[in-house]
Amino acid sequence: MKLLFSLAFLLALTQAHAQQEIPHPSSAFEFTMLPAAVHTHGEERQLMDWPTKTLENFRVQHRVLTASEPLQLNEDREMLLIVTAGALQFQTGEKAETLGERSVAWLPRQTEVLLSPQDTQASLYLIAWDVDPVSRETRPAGQEPRIFQYGAMDYKETAKGGRRSVMRAATETLQELEMHITTLKEGEKSHDPHVHADEEIILVLQGEVSEHINGTEYRLGPESLVFLSAFDPHGIRNVGTGECEYYAIRWITAKTGSGQF
Repeated sequence: MKLLFSLAFLLALTQAHAQQEIPHPSSAFEFTMLPAAVHTHGEERQLMDWPTKTLENFRVQHRVLTASEPLQLNEDREMLLIVTAGALQFQTGEKAETLGERSVAWLPRQTEVLLSPQDTQASLYLIAWDVDPVSRETRPAGQEPRIFQYGAMDYKETAKGGRRSVMRAATETLQELEMHITTLKEGEKSHDPHVHADEEIILVLQGEVSEHINGTEYRLGPESLVFLSAFDPHGIRNVGTGECEYYAIRWITAKTGSGQF
């Protein structure tokens, strides 16, 4: 029994150490397969809380807000908030506005935000990250949140569907954060499998997609998410009926493409 206990204890320590040190591999999270925990504000699904090749920590949560009492956010890390269903009341200080479905907000560090559903409920992703001190591009604090309303985004048609460019700029801790929304016609692929040094997430907003990662196919529906680690071959195709739509979000740090990982 003591030997078994010791082995279990050593295994637990090894796993804890690995959780801190080993970069998260490329992964696909089918939304219907994610277990949900019930909280006072609604439901919560945990996808990632782990280092990546370019980030000291990368945390992804999905929340369904149903309570009348607002959910309060205030963290010492940058965050993205993406509304996947419904509409969200978004309040910072005395300023309040409604974030519509498929809209996104970038939050600088130490931003106090109150969130509540406009109607009976709203679904959203909360994505937060830490950059290690060596590669951090720290800029002055006190920046204002940036809101990108889906209905106000310019839509440019392409032969395969269309694109909405959301943001491409330096942030408090990143050399660059780039976000866009791609629409693909039925049966179309965005591109052949390719690789790049910057890491990326794909968030499915509509339809069914097939994501190929390192030669393996993953079929994913609405609200599903993909994390793509640096230099892993990947490609996406619309395999559902009608158009599909998804967010693509990429970031650059001092580690990106440097070979430091």
